[in-house]
Amino acid sequence: MNRIIRELILGFFICTGVMTSAPSAWAQDSPMIVNIDNPNFRKLIVAVPNFVVEASSDDEIKALAKDGADQLSRLLNFSGLFNIMGEAAYKDLIKSNFKSDSQANGAQQGMEGIDHLQWKGIGVESLTVGELKRSKEGLTVLLRTLDVYRGKLVVGKRFIKVKVDEFPAVIRRYADSILEAYTGKAGIFSSRITFIGRGQKRSFKQVYVSDFDGSNVIQITKGNYPHLSPAWSKDGRYITYTSYEDGNPDLFIYEFATGKKSKLSGRKGLNSGSNWSANNKLVAFTGSNAGDADIYTVFPNGQNSKPLIRGEGLDVDPTFSPDSKWILFVSGRFGNPHIFRAELKWSGETEVRVVSDKRLTFAGWYNATPSWSPESDKIVFAGYDRDTDRFDLFMMNIDGTKLERLTIRAGDNERPSWSPNGQMIVFQSNRTRGKDIKGVNQLFVMNRDGSGQRPIKIDLYEAQTPDWGPAVK
Repeated sequence: MNRIIRELILGFFICTGVMTSAPSAWAQDSPMIVNIDNPNFRKLIVAVPNFVVEASSDDEIKALAKDGADQLSRLLNFSGLFNIMGEAAYKDLIKSNFKSDSQANGAQQGMEGIDHLQWKGIGVESLTVGELKRSKEGLTVLLRTLDVYRGKLVVGKRFIKVKVDEFPAVIRRYADSILEAYTGKAGIFSSRITFIGRGQKRSFKQVYVSDFDGSNVIQITKGNYPHLSPAWSKDGRYITYTSYEDGNPDLFIYEFATGKKSKLSGRKGLNSGSNWSANNKLVAFTGSNAGDADIYTVFPNGQNSKPLIRGEGLDVDPTFSPDSKWILFVSGRFGNPHIFRAELKWSGETEVRVVSDKRLTFAGWYNATPSWSPESDKIVFAGYDRDTDRFDLFMMNIDGTKLERLTIRAGDNERPSWSPNGQMIVFQSNRTRGKDIKGVNQLFVMNRDGSGQRPIKIDLYEAQTPDWGPAVK
């Protein structure tokens, strides 16, 4: 991966357009905005023809050219922001004389060889074309994305000295560039999800990691005992989780690159529900003392464990805000569990205390597992609806106002976690297609407004409690 990063720097950057609210004086030159929070949001219609190769190219290059276009289409489709136009609709427009990379960096910023009016005529709004060549030093990949309606290049990059096994990573990085150009936010295609899963019905729950879409699944724990509640550090280097391997629900830390693990908290009783501070200097978790659960913090090296929030009733599910101003938690101090927000006061990077707290939820019988948006401006959580006998997902402002329902009449929906760019939410659901019964938990993903709910395909019997980590650098 480091090699690819170096070669992105060696490559050239043609042009990029970041989506903003443009003044009318230059709005016609800015790329089309994709904003799912807009009430008039609709998916952008895109086309990704097979990449162009030289006629003398070998079969492997020709296969890669098709696979690259297919993978890029799949990634854009997964984002929930784009509709991919099928090849049959534009096969007559595909030209074999797209200009080479040496010609594509001249006038009109890479538009040569492309009649954008013809593509516009069939309804395409964004067009990505690619060119693939092989040399002794490796693959050269040229990619260009065009705003068809304006006849402008949105983003273009060339990748050089790429090994064949690095080609998928190049496609993901370019898909991230497209996503950022059309939303103004970083892409998700180099991010990973950690979750709890079971390979078979009677097997023990283990911690797994997968790519953002459920591919490349890796099991990181073993043993005939349960594992619970994994959580990424904000830099993606570590995962904390709870394990019963010593007979008690203890909190462990796992270094992803090396596979090393150590125990963070082994106090008698519960050590679970961990969450990392934005600066990666503290881990908050739920610890129990004489049966009463409270919120504690501990250094990532296991030192300086101490209480942060204590009181009557259970206090669980701590979640630091990305801006470090707040921590959410669930408390039963007034009876049924509800979500609270505590204001934090920091002294340096590791000393923190609670200044005040406020109850945010009043509706619902049981509210739990809150999750902050990356901008610290929205909270998504699971709430139990006694009328439907279901857990559903809800979203609200950070002061508890503007409560919105995201799921309904589709099994139990719990444990939400935001994508690193704030555009999507992953969650667990036991919905059964076509039947009003509860099945086995699996991972689902949706747009932040609740639209586009769909399963993440993972080859396990069960998958639950996801945590969406940062993009891999």
